Amino acid sequence: MATLVIASDWIVPVESPAISKGFLVIRDGLIVHVSDRLPDCYENCPLVRLVGGAIVPGLINAHCHLELSDIDPCLIAPANDIGHGSMVGWLNQVMARKKSIANSGVDIEEIKRKAILSGLEESWKFGTRWIIDNITAPWSADWCESWQAEFRDPLKSDRLSALVAQSRLFVQPCVELVDVTQSRLTETVEFAQRTESTLKGMSLGESANVCHTPIGLAPHAPYTASKRLVEYALRCVSSSGGILSMHLAESLEELDYADRRQGPFKPWITPWIDAEHASQIGSIQVHLQLLCTSPKALIAHGNYLGDRQIELLSSHPHQVAIVYCPRTHQHFRHLEHPARRIVKGQIPLFLGTDSKASNPDLSVFKEWQTACKAFPDLGPKFWMAACTTGPAKFLGIEKLVGTLRVGSKSLLTWVPLERQTPENQEQLWESLLEANRAMPLECHPIFADS
Repeated sequence: MATLVIASDWIVPVESPAISKGFLVIRDGLIVHVSDRLPDCYENCPLVRLVGGAIVPGLINAHCHLELSDIDPCLIAPANDIGHGSMVGWLNQVMARKKSIANSGVDIEEIKRKAILSGLEESWKFGTRWIIDNITAPWSADWCESWQAEFRDPLKSDRLSALVAQSRLFVQPCVELVDVTQSRLTETVEFAQRTESTLKGMSLGESANVCHTPIGLAPHAPYTASKRLVEYALRCVSSSGGILSMHLAESLEELDYADRRQGPFKPWITPWIDAEHASQIGSIQVHLQLLCTSPKALIAHGNYLGDRQIELLSSHPHQVAIVYCPRTHQHFRHLEHPARRIVKGQIPLFLGTDSKASNPDLSVFKEWQTACKAFPDLGPKFWMAACTTGPAKFLGIEKLVGTLRVGSKSLLTWVPLERQTPENQEQLWESLLEANRAMPLECHPIFADS
């Protein structure tokens, strides 16, 4: 068995106070010791000393669309009547881009494969270890596994083999479901069924493969996914144990349409949706009531959740969580996110990047810094928990990612600090907020030289 001792200026478990001049002991990709002292039994083990930075848990991206990772720069969100970024105007660009690719004669599968591989690589290089990824057809788990296969060659050293035993990143696929017409309903449901069947047949290992099962389902949004479709998805995830993810209360335009059948979404969606399916579109409150019956549900964005809706969700903290995407929120120039009211209601609140159609990159660490600046009163430790220990506990993946404790996988993140080594906890968090980047711990230069 390969064992490695890491001495670091700072070790930040998040769920307990940060450790100055701490020690991590890792054996075959598993943390077996973490504290401010090194037990005698490990004194003869190989040791590396990391200076000028901090080790934090592996980062979790609770909402993403990897298939859009080839977009650069972001798609513009044109101003609407009240000066916010128009969701309809932005969606028009997303759909125009998709149509242009389809009409160009290129291999769409190859375009998507490359985009997803690019997104995986970018996410990993920023220290992300778990991604909740909304997927649409065409998609293949083999694409994700091919990315991981690059690391399966013999590792360069015993140090690396001790630190990273198996998969370096996990993807939780959530199949997008849409039922604006019967044909789209059939198409997306059949794709979900095929994907589930394929993943079951792959015999995916808990920590050896990128794709994690059971798959999740993602009724897209209240303007494209009816009450009936959400009810279907709930039955499926209740049976399989998967999660449910849904865009909800993302924009004022969405609220106008879902709650009052008016606003810019009405003329935009009318050519796409048939009358029978339109009659099944539910209000935001109705969708929330449905999600509260899910074993585990993620609300993507929740930018415009009202007091009544937050009160409802506060009664279901073990079933429903909200994913705040700070830089996408800024991109659309939304009103202030209801983060404070969500926290007051004791509703789990996590961080996500959304896609590169509305975000310059896929750095969860940058989302953390942005959230800290938007809501400094909630504190950097709270926001770090929102992209590590919080979603890890909610999703039941604490032993795989998101924690820095004995018994956890050593899928950790290294943050180089620009200023001199912090002397106390307050200075540490200030330094983390000023840091330029985060990276996988195994990408520290000391391992490249070993």
